[in-house]
Amino acid sequence: MVGPAKRLIPLPMLVVTSDGPLRDRTLVVTDDEMLLGRRDNSDLLLPDPHVSRAHAVIRRHSGAVWVEDLGSTGGTFVNGEPVTGSQALRHGDQVRFGPLETRFEDRGAAMEREDATELFDVAPPEERPMLSPRQREVLAYLKDGLTNPEIAVRLGVTERTVKAHCQEVFDRLNARNRTAAVAAAMRLGLLDEA
Repeated sequence: MVGPAKRLIPLPMLVVTSDGPLRDRTLVVTDDEMLLGRRDNSDLLLPDPHVSRAHAVIRRHSGAVWVEDLGSTGGTFVNGEPVTGSQALRHGDQVRFGPLETRFEDRGAAMEREDATELFDVAPPEERPMLSPRQREVLAYLKDGLTNPEIAVRLGVTERTVKAHCQEVFDRLNARNRTAAVAAAMRLGLLDEA
């Protein structure tokens, strides 16, 4: 027996509008938190030399899609205005990563007629988590995209020790994976001190 048809809601996405080899590239926002950058293992890959390796983080939260610059060299802009902190995106927004222009499309929100997104300020955390020098070193390697075996070689320790350091970093930053840990550390300015 076949049940009632479900309405398919398209996922939010960024479509490259700049002229060049990346034109019309589509970056679909499939997860709640995704790292955008030119690094090969970025969740949303933009292999352009003007895009930073870890340029921005895209989050889906409270029914909206948010963008946050991660201290990139070229900056992140929405409709020509620089992004400082997290900024909610609306269907049709022009989002620029350095000189690379994209258009944000969220047809699901447009279908639901969610024209206005309520924005509110979230108080910054009062204390930054304390990380040991070794944990900061591991975090810097995570930012660079190194694997556990590569980090183990650089530190002269076992892969098991690296996994333990990574888990401790995840726990202290309240992150569930590498991408979330790097994004949280950049947001808190922990990598500037490394």
